[in-house]
Amino acid sequence: MSITVTAPMRIDLAGGTLDLHPLYLFLHDPLTVTASISLHSRASVTPLEGNRVRLVSEDLDQSVEVENTEELSLGGKLDLLSRAVKFYAPQGGLELRTKSAAPKGSGLGASSSLLMSMSKALGLFSGRDDSIHDIIMYGAGLEAQNLRIPTGYQDYYGACLGGINGLEFRVDGHNIRTLYPSAEFFKLLNDSMVVSFTGISHFSGTSNWNMLKRYVDQEGDTVKRMEAIEDTAHQMWDALICEDLDKVGKALDREWQNRRGLAEGVTNDRIDSMVLAAKNAGALASKICGAGGGGCMLTLSKPENKEKVIEALRSKGADILDVSIDNEGLKVLENSK
Repeated sequence: MSITVTAPMRIDLAGGTLDLHPLYLFLHDPLTVTASISLHSRASVTPLEGNRVRLVSEDLDQSVEVENTEELSLGGKLDLLSRAVKFYAPQGGLELRTKSAAPKGSGLGASSSLLMSMSKALGLFSGRDDSIHDIIMYGAGLEAQNLRIPTGYQDYYGACLGGINGLEFRVDGHNIRTLYPSAEFFKLLNDSMVVSFTGISHFSGTSNWNMLKRYVDQEGDTVKRMEAIEDTAHQMWDALICEDLDKVGKALDREWQNRRGLAEGVTNDRIDSMVLAAKNAGALASKICGAGGGGCMLTLSKPENKEKVIEALRSKGADILDVSIDNEGLKVLENSK
């Protein structure tokens, strides 16, 4: 039996970081608004004779091969793949082959997308029938072990569900609001969206940890900014429900203005120059995806200004990614016996 699963990555429209446990427990009405995009991770599981296990990351150009699952070491090369295989503990030998289409350090939830595609493929290969909720909960635990710091949940939901979602985090669990836009507004969003790579790789875990620590320690105006981000997420959702692109742009700008002061390193001169160049070319708003510090940037522009905005971003060294909103979520491409 050979199984291949793909999962989309995501852009966070508003309320990123609020998905971190236990941060969301300290807030009144936390909401994260996220959209899945047509940039995918892929995981394939193929049986091998005996008990041999082979792990291959095509984009990292790394591999690990051992005699059996028990010999997989943790904390070393391809640690996340090793943890996933040991957790799902399939019987017999296998090759797990992965590939991520995102630039390294993209801020698009690439590692979480990869983990979700691996988890689904390994679960099917092992004969398990895990729900989406189960896969997300297991994945959050595995990635926290891999990173050694708390992880958020929005990346997993974006990878599993697809589409545009409002994620509510509560003591009694998570609630998902799914947006069902009209065909006209869905096209307008795609025609208005520019996702670019700043050329700066980042590690979101460190930034998120710094933000969480600053909130708990009540450093500076972190608490005030987090509360403002919480309010802005609700404004973003309302703007999407009303299908008002101008209001979506204003909410995106408010999100970025509050986020950029949350912790040192969220922005820098290169990022600021790109944001300003896009604005001067007619963009409605821009924000860094994920926790900040680099990676990819989301820019919204009226369709008639989009080419000028793209030219402005390229003039500052940004690489434009050809993406659109992905409605499918986890997708099993191959499940042959």
